[in-house]
Amino acid sequence: MPIAIIAQSIISAISIPTEADNINIHLNNGEVVSITKSEWKKGKKESDENTIIYYRKKERFEILKTDIAYVRYESLETYDKTADFMEEYAKIQDLDDDVLKYYNTKRHKKSRTSQTFAVGAGTIGVLVNPWFLLVTPLPWSQAVGTMKSVDYEYCVRGKEWKELKKERKAYVKALKEKAKAEQNVENS
Repeated sequence: MPIAIIAQSIISAISIPTEADNINIHLNNGEVVSITKSEWKKGKKESDENTIIYYRKKERFEILKTDIAYVRYESLETYDKTADFMEEYAKIQDLDDDVLKYYNTKRHKKSRTSQTFAVGAGTIGVLVNPWFLLVTPLPWSQAVGTMKSVDYEYCVRGKEWKELKKERKAYVKALKEKAKAEQNVENS
């Protein structure tokens, strides 16, 4: 059981990026450049006040500040990590309510799961085996940290959550198909 609690804590800390986690830079000419967080991080140090540098497949790309119309995000996690930096370059569009609802509800559910594992480990530690008390702080600290970042105004439940999750999955699938189509055009 302690192994299950530790595994849950590690798994919940890992986030697999999707196309929705990209930074979408809309240019004045109507083109959209979609940059992953890792591509952005590689070029962040080289970027200056007039140019955004990013690396894709070891190739260096740059976007001039004057060419950017606005920046749009589809993920609250990416927004939280990169919006302060991107604000220097262009106006950042507000996140859609659906995006805020999805990510805040997802964070809330994640924190409740961690909280359940922490309470379970604590209870088993007190009643059955004190070794369980050693792993209790791990999911508990994750639960508290995640709960602090939740905006409860945007949390949804029940059928509304199921519908929102279904729409979000369809949207991410459409983004993946669009990215694959663009990649096929580039490779041709």
